[in-house]
Amino acid sequence: MYRRLALISLLCLPLAVHGESVAEKAAEKRNELIRYLREIRTMSYNFPCDPFPDCAAAMPAKPETGAPAQPGAAATPERIKLFNEVKRIYQEGMVYMYEGNYVNAYNRFLDSQARVERILEGLSQLYLDRTEMLLRDSIEKKDISNPIDMSATDISIDFGPNSDKRRDFKRNREIPRDSRAYDPRETHYAYNKYEIERNVEQGYKQLGQAREARRRALTVDANLGPNQRLEPHHRRARIEYYLTCIRIARLAKLNGERIYQLKYPYDNYALMSPYGKTEVIKGDNPRPATFPKIAGKDRDWSTDENITDATKKDDKSNPYVFPANLNPVFDLRVPEQYHRDLSDSRDQIFEDQVNINVEYKYIPGKRDAKPETK
Repeated sequence: MYRRLALISLLCLPLAVHGESVAEKAAEKRNELIRYLREIRTMSYNFPCDPFPDCAAAMPAKPETGAPAQPGAAATPERIKLFNEVKRIYQEGMVYMYEGNYVNAYNRFLDSQARVERILEGLSQLYLDRTEMLLRDSIEKKDISNPIDMSATDISIDFGPNSDKRRDFKRNREIPRDSRAYDPRETHYAYNKYEIERNVEQGYKQLGQAREARRRALTVDANLGPNQRLEPHHRRARIEYYLTCIRIARLAKLNGERIYQLKYPYDNYALMSPYGKTEVIKGDNPRPATFPKIAGKDRDWSTDENITDATKKDDKSNPYVFPANLNPVFDLRVPEQYHRDLSDSRDQIFEDQVNINVEYKYIPGKRDAKPETK
């Protein structure tokens, strides 16, 4: 009898039950979504359609401003359209929440969450594909017609500690009787070999980690039963995996950028030349000096010493070209097709960087730097 009374008394004890109101759920989901939207905005405007960049020809000039599209162009790129739809539904939920209608607010936020998941599914695959392409191109030759251009594997072979070229660097010569048995423009390969190899290793390691993050995102619902459905916490886990995939892919792109910078240290010559042109290459494969192509146009930011008018001289110079931490829109060491990826990896919208740094959008009186025709 005592045991029965003890059991009844235990059953009658108050239990601590944790309950979360709809208002709390709505507030938590709102904070979660605004963070997602902030990250997705940069991705959507940098890669607004699929397959990129082939689809870019149908893009309007400035989709974010509502400017009229070019003739034959699509009204709004598909991914930007999806992003705007997510924003609209999120805003409806925010309004409902401020009105105190927390049930409708929470439902709107759940709809936004599902749409965010679908956007990130496509974006994560695009980031993997472009990261793989950037890394692959960075370890190959950039200019196959250039005899001193080398792949990362050739650099490891020809400039290792016991290679013939490294021994030739240290060989004593009698000047002027003995001349170099190597091209002096190749010596940077020996200095940078170790760092190039480490960036190749780290870049592909992070690409593998990004692939694994996306694989986990796709298998979040793998263990659900036949009568179970995807719950909000499942979608949240999947979104976080997609974002992790994209963040790691961005880091891998920076490794690819560094490989280009180490392999081609002379390619930014035009940014520092007083004539604003690339270096003249003589020999078996001669190349004339040309104006560099940046953001799709030939640019001339040379400072002609014969110009006495200070206004004209200021018009030609570019105040953003020379910082030590060079903006990737100017970096001629990296192929122009990847400048967008490198701005994106810094969480910057590529078109904004071009408008600010190249087109002087916020500098009154500055004009577009175009090469002079003679």
